[in-house]
Amino acid sequence: MKKWTDEELVKLAKKKIDLNKLKDKQVVLHPEISKWRSPEKPDLLLLKSLNDRGQIHAVTFRDLGEKGIQLLAGARRYAHMKLLKWTWDEIDKDIREKVSNRGALTLALEENLVRKDMTPMEQARAINSMLKLKMPMKLVTEIFDKGEGWVRSRKTLFELPKKVRDCFDKKDLDFGYSIPLRKLKGLEEAQMALIEQIVKGKEEGHYYGIDTIEKADEFVTRILKQIKDKEALLEKYGPCPKCGGTNIHESFGEEHLACECQHSWHGVTKEPWEYFETKQKLQEMGFEIEEGPEKLKLTPKQIAKMVTDKAAEEAEEAADEEETLDKNFRSKATLLQLLAPLLEGDNIQKLEIRGENVEIQLIEGHEPGLFFKGLRKDYVDGVNKARIETITGWGGGDAVQNTHDYVNKISA
Repeated sequence: MKKWTDEELVKLAKKKIDLNKLKDKQVVLHPEISKWRSPEKPDLLLLKSLNDRGQIHAVTFRDLGEKGIQLLAGARRYAHMKLLKWTWDEIDKDIREKVSNRGALTLALEENLVRKDMTPMEQARAINSMLKLKMPMKLVTEIFDKGEGWVRSRKTLFELPKKVRDCFDKKDLDFGYSIPLRKLKGLEEAQMALIEQIVKGKEEGHYYGIDTIEKADEFVTRILKQIKDKEALLEKYGPCPKCGGTNIHESFGEEHLACECQHSWHGVTKEPWEYFETKQKLQEMGFEIEEGPEKLKLTPKQIAKMVTDKAAEEAEEAADEEETLDKNFRSKATLLQLLAPLLEGDNIQKLEIRGENVEIQLIEGHEPGLFFKGLRKDYVDGVNKARIETITGWGGGDAVQNTHDYVNKISA
């Protein structure tokens, strides 16, 4: 048995695992079990372990007589041993006889559940294999140690198109994300676009994508409503009369439509909007009105683009919301601390006291303009922290920003 160097093992780990090519000639793969696990790259740690310490657990096969020896459990270890060029005789094997088809699936699944966690998609494949063999649901639930609802829910992953299932598995998404994905049934491109937004959310946070199952579900609800509304618009008014495009929307009121090509028209008459407005002012001229067009649908590509655009739009809105400063807020400093720098020296132009109200005018104001009204009441837990009410006027949004900047500077 050859001993590999660390350098050689690193190179070996970059190769692809193709068990059909690696396996011994007498070994046959089970048509169902061999599909359970998703394709994976060689595991360098497993290669090193086998190379340094040898095989710990036997690989399980069943004897099919003239048909060969069928691999049931330990396929991952077996593939790595064959990558290391181990011969059939060098591999520790547990070859069993008279194993039924049900027994083969049960044995393989129990081994898989013990050795390495299965992804939701791998669980779904295993469940599908068992139910295809008409194994009782009670037995399947016992093997997984889960309820019937859990087992049936995993099988719903097969309602997704194969391309979407493969991507879902490759991106290692939680099972819960399959629920909003299934709501986009028949919209494969939109499902792929949604997965892209979910992956962005996982990797970059909620400002750039969708980072929870709940948000994904709410997002799909909104996008389905948007699709429904847009298709209702197309059914009622038809495509853009100028370019024939279906990416249309209402603009400034019912029957005033606009297209991404920048054309604007009246939905019923199909007249350019400027002409329609002129016509309305000259009603005495009288124009006949044509009826709405045939039904039209959005293309899958357009719906997928809607998913991407909607996610970007909501991310931008969320970021804008986050950046909005409160006009009225609780100061981190006392009112006296805030006033002290403004009243240094002899900077008071005018001081007027009327009952509980005090108005101070300064000789030198704060640049850029600072506007706030400090109220020494509603203290928090008895601590004298001033409540600030920003007075906006000529300063507008700048007044709010300036007030925050000044309070933060004094509080630092």
